[in-house]
Formats: sequence, C-alpha cells, structure tokens
Amino acid sequence: MNTPADSNTRENANTNTDISITANATGFSTKTLNPQILVTLWNVERLGSFSAVARETGWSQPAISQQIRKVERELDAKLVQRTSHGVELTPIGRILARHGQLIDNRVTQAVKDVEEYQRNGSTHIRLVAPPSVCSSFVARVLVHISKTSDIRVSLMQMEPPEAMEALEQGLADCAIIFQYNSLPALAGPDDLEVAPFGVDPLMLLIGANNAIARQYESSHLPVQLVSARSEQWIAGCETCQANLVSLARAAGFTPEITHSTDDFWATQNLVEVGMGVSIISRLATTAGIQPDLAALPIADNNAFRTVCFVTRKVDDRPAVARVKDEIERASHQYLENI
Repeated sequence: MNTPADSNTRENANTNTDISITANATGFSTKTLNPQILVTLWNVERLGSFSAVARETGWSQPAISQQIRKVERELDAKLVQRTSHGVELTPIGRILARHGQLIDNRVTQAVKDVEEYQRNGSTHIRLVAPPSVCSSFVARVLVHISKTSDIRVSLMQMEPPEAMEALEQGLADCAIIFQYNSLPALAGPDDLEVAPFGVDPLMLLIGANNAIARQYESSHLPVQLVSARSEQWIAGCETCQANLVSLARAAGFTPEITHSTDDFWATQNLVEVGMGVSIISRLATTAGIQPDLAALPIADNNAFRTVCFVTRKVDDRPAVARVKDEIERASHQYLENI
C-alpha cells in the first residue's frame, strides 16, 4: 500500500492514527500501534528487505527502521531479524504482519471500488463461479440481465477457494460457491455475506455396464459408496478431492485416486475408458453425460453440496441485488430446497 508522496511526512511519520490494543496473557501492557507500521511489517514479510520496502512505498530506509524500532521498544519484543539474505520477521512480527495484510487489502479494495465506480458507475458487476454453475444456468441469466437492464456482468470461472480470495482481494464483486456438507465451511473475512441458494446432490459417475450400475438399475436404491471401494478414483479440484476422501473414509475405505481433473468432460472420458469412477454433482450432469455412463445417487446423508451466493456486506448497489435475485430465481430449477 503506497503512502502519500510527501517525503518530509514520511520521514517524520508517527502514531497520528494510533489504535489502542489491549495485550493478552503474554504480559504486555496496553500499547499503541499505528496501522501503517502493520502494513510496513507486511511489506517486509512480502519483500524481504528494507530497501525493497523503501522502493515500493517511497519511504526512506531510516524512517522504516525508526518505526519498527519504536514499536519494538513499546512491545519489548523483537519484530525483525537480519539474515544473510536480508531481513525476516520474528513470530511476533509475522502475527502483526497478518493484520497489516488485511489493512492493505481493504485500502486496496477501497481504491479499486472508487476507480471502478468512476469508470463504469455502479452497473458493472464482476461475477466468479465454478464450472458446473457456469455451464448450467448462469449463462442464461446473464443474457436475460443484459437484455432487460443496463447492468453489465463479467463472468470468470473459479473454484470456491479462489473465488473467496478474489472477493477478499477486490478482484470480484460477487461469487457463486459451493460448500460440501462433509467438509468445514469455507473461511472468509467477516465482511462477506453468504446466502445459500439450494442443495446440489452428489452422484457416483460410473460405467453403465459396471456391476454397481446394473444393481442400481434393478433396485433403484441409492448406492453405498463402499461398494466402489475396489475401484480407482478420478478426483476433481482440491475441495472436491477432500470431499471424496471424507465421504470414502466415512464409508470405511480410503479411495485410490489415480487421476485428478476439474474438467467434467475429461472426467467422463476417463470413466468411459475404464480408468476409474468419480463423484460429481447433479448440477454438472445438466450439461449431459455420455450414453455409456451412469450417474447414480449415493446413500450418504452428507452426499450433497450447498450452492451459495457471496457478496461484500458493504456493497449495497442495486445492480448486485438484481444479479443475486435473478441467479437465485434461476437456480430453483436446478437445486433442491435447503
């Protein structure tokens, strides 16, 4: 995060915008921390030297050193240590730097929000979504929005962890994500609002001539995942792979994962030629599956994912609300009620 260009101000920077913090059980007394020093520590962590920080921020190296020494005296703790390659943060320095990263992200986001508004007003919305959502109903919704309003939506394909990161870093305005019931909810900043749209059941993708598929044709009962324990497995993205492992372990086995791809058609081709089986979402099957494959319901209460819409709480633009409402309305044709 760059600071104002007045070098004299930089040289004499002090704690004009102090934030009081109360120390924890380590024995520190109440101290004051300048938000700028937190960002400076984040820059030291990121860039690895005072000189690099000085070049990027426009501050002088003595001013940076003076700021850090002042906080070290107040906290009675070393924050930076020199190495043969430059400088690195101590554990306490890294703790403070994480807060500096959050501050830097928010200020960067504020600048981007203003720039975006100045370029496009309040009607340009950057949406990120996973492949299965992009290939099912979102495209139709975007066409409808473009024909019935002046809202312009830019769509980018991203898996949930990357989507949450894009929101946090100000690279997206809203996101459609999924959360597997077998896994902990995705972590995100407190300023994000997550609105569930519906439930997307998971299915076992397998060759139509496989004994498990033939058994399902006879019984029409959801399949026990353990019946596929001897199969090789094709995993998806990292989150999808974690879900596969969690469901398999709950069923009493560890899956032998031989391939990994987030391309649904590549997954189908691998299953078709006998390279393994996979877990997919029912939403993904709306794009079609090959005739010699079968997508079977799974007998597990955790075999589903929840599809959600995520925005920043402070973003109250009508265009964001319109995009959310239109996508939610369309999703009801594809998702089950929560």
